[in-house]
Order: sequence, then structure tokens, then C-alpha cells
Amino acid sequence: MERRDFLNKTAVTVGALSAAGHLPLLAAEKDKRTNKAGPLNVFTDPCAIEPITGHLDTFTPAGNGSMRNAFAASYALIYWSGAKRGMSKNSERGSITVETSEGTCQTVEKRHGNTVKTMITGHGQLGDPFTWKLNSVFDGPDSRFVEDGSWDGKTMTATAASWKQKRRTRNPLVAKWALLPMLASGSLKDAPLTFDLLDDSTLRPDQQLRYEGQITVPIKGGEAKLDSYVQTGRAIQPTHYLVDGDGRVQLITASFVNWVLRDLK
Repeated sequence: MERRDFLNKTAVTVGALSAAGHLPLLAAEKDKRTNKAGPLNVFTDPCAIEPITGHLDTFTPAGNGSMRNAFAASYALIYWSGAKRGMSKNSERGSITVETSEGTCQTVEKRHGNTVKTMITGHGQLGDPFTWKLNSVFDGPDSRFVEDGSWDGKTMTATAASWKQKRRTRNPLVAKWALLPMLASGSLKDAPLTFDLLDDSTLRPDQQLRYEGQITVPIKGGEAKLDSYVQTGRAIQPTHYLVDGDGRVQLITASFVNWVLRDLK
């Protein structure tokens, strides 16, 4: 089939689907539709809050503290499990605490009977060599995993009890939770950040974090205006970070796993 014929037939098909109400061109009729089984809610605007619309009416943004210097933050893991009557179905399934001080970042994550503790020395921020130790323990005997790692600016090295691996990085390596103070600073508004991501013990290469603008988010008792950043790249779901005017990362949304700030000191 020639390209012109293909485009003509595609246009006819799209028009038919639109007329039947099967495409989001009919977004004005969103209140008449219910997404019962799809992977995300249809017609949610802004899309950054899509996986947590069913939770936001109980959410009050944390109003104290700052992430621009040393801080201790507590997040709840809000799980997405489908949609009902146009809203996401959410439940709390775990938590994480993130503590930063001069030269270190510690996290303790709990979910599904698993506790993962990570200590990063050197913060793991942009371009800085750093080391880490990860300790993962499940509820049960003989279910512990320990990993030591380092990044020297070019190569990531990870060592466990029975193996050792090295991987070259093409971009600066940034530890996942070390992104918080970078977002809090507001510096990423000026230009997108290109980096490789250390996500627990997983390397996720070729990431980009860019500023999308300010959005209005419905919350308990009203609305909040938050700066929206989106992270895209290899081997991840698109992830949104929603930051208030004082640099607090209030919401982190991806798909099934989302994080809501509960406390900040």
C-alpha cells in the first residue's frame, strides 16, 4: 500500500472511531464515560495526577520544612489498582523515609513484607562520584540481600555475596532519591536534565527530567498549584514530580506505585 492510500484510510478509520466516541476527541463528554478496566483513567487533566485521582480528596500538602538543605521526609506509597466511575482506585501499600545530611542520603522503604535500607555516601547528585550500600530483608528466614556499590564518574560497580558486575555509564549517574533536593532548588526549570538513574540496585540509562509548567491539583478542601516535572527514559514509566513553591516535592506519580508526602522536617 502506498503512503498516500494508507494515510487516507487511516483518516477514515480515525473519523469513524471519533464519531463512535472511541477516541479522546470527545473529551467534552468525559462525565458520561467510565473506565472500568483500562490501564489508566481516561481524559484526566492534568495527566500528572492520573494514577491518584481517587486519593487526592484526602490529601493535604505538607506545609513545613524544606528539601533545599538537610531534611527528613516521609512518603506513603499509594497503589493504583484500576478505576471506578472515572476516578482511580487507590490504597496505601507501603512507605519510605528519606533523610539527607551533609554527604549522605539514607532511605528506608517498606512494602509487601520487604524492608529495603539504602545508605548513599556522596549524595549521588549530578556528576559527583558516590558509594552505596543496600540491605534488603523479607519477612522470613534466609531472605536477605546485601549489595555494595560505587560510581567513579564513568563506571558503576556493584558487588553482592555471589557476584560482581561493572557497567559503563553514558551520562552522570544520579541516585533516585537524590533528585529531591535538585527539584527543590528550582534549577531544573531552566534546562532539561539528562542523566542515568540508580534505582535501588538497578541502572536505568538515558533519562531526561524536564519542567512542564505549573498545574492545578484538586486536594482536600480546595486546590493547590504545583510545579510539574516529568521524567522519561529507558526502562521506566513516565514519572511526574509535583513540587510546591517552597521546594517540597509533594507528589510523585508513575502508574501502579506513587508517592505522597506525609511529613517533612
